[in-house]
Amino acid sequence: MRNTMIQTITRRTLFAASVLLLGVLVCVSQVTAQTESPGSSEVKTPASNERDGGGDGEETATAEKAPIRDGHDRPTTYPKIHFGKTKKADSDDTAAVDSKLKTRVYLLDVSAVMSKSITVNDTRETTRLEHMIAQMESSLDYLVNRKDPRMRFNIVTFGAVQDFASGGELKPATAENAKAAKEWLSKFEAKGEPDIYSLLKECFEQGPDSATMLVGGMPSNPAGLTADEKVELKKYKNAGEFVIERVKRWRKSGKTTTLDISGVGLSETERAFYKRLAEAAGGTYLDA
Repeated sequence: MRNTMIQTITRRTLFAASVLLLGVLVCVSQVTAQTESPGSSEVKTPASNERDGGGDGEETATAEKAPIRDGHDRPTTYPKIHFGKTKKADSDDTAAVDSKLKTRVYLLDVSAVMSKSITVNDTRETTRLEHMIAQMESSLDYLVNRKDPRMRFNIVTFGAVQDFASGGELKPATAENAKAAKEWLSKFEAKGEPDIYSLLKECFEQGPDSATMLVGGMPSNPAGLTADEKVELKKYKNAGEFVIERVKRWRKSGKTTTLDISGVGLSETERAFYKRLAEAAGGTYLDA
């Protein structure tokens, strides 16, 4: 009887110990699995470090990329454009070689404001851009009909920065070049900011004999200013007054380029401003 009781107690003790040991092993197994799991909050893979900002992840790389620029972005590329006198005349153009060349640039507003509609001759509805292009085509015909072998021209736009001469020399005023210019003009859309300061600054610096600007609205705040220019801009109530003062300064320093201005669908206030600008630049103002 005594031996039987001892055997029973021993078996129960061994069973309890086995159950306890099994429980311990299960717990250890679960802890180990959590520690080694890729989704654990304590152990992070390189990918999770990047997502949490701990590495050079995709979001960080995207934020640090330089913005993609196109032809409508500022600062402009005007310094790369040829506004001034050609370096040499065509070798087969004897009259141009022997005489002083005449240089003219056309500065066209193709900014977003040119998409607005206007009424021409109180009858025909069109956009400012379409009307301006028609005026420019007439100017090209006039230039060609003068049959002056000394005449050279270029067309530069602002809003969307484009250059008919493509950074090269000004073009002879021939029927062939006028036709090419008209085809070039037909592809424009109205977009961008009308920053005329950068345009005029480079134009007066290169010094063509004359410039004609066709414009449909007030100038925007200029981009790409030097530190001194930024300080001076703050002295004026708007960008337009700053531009007028700068043009006066360039002319006073000896720049001889004259600037004529044609307004397309301008208000009375805008006309008054561009009349003052044309006068400061030694030119005249007309409604296109």
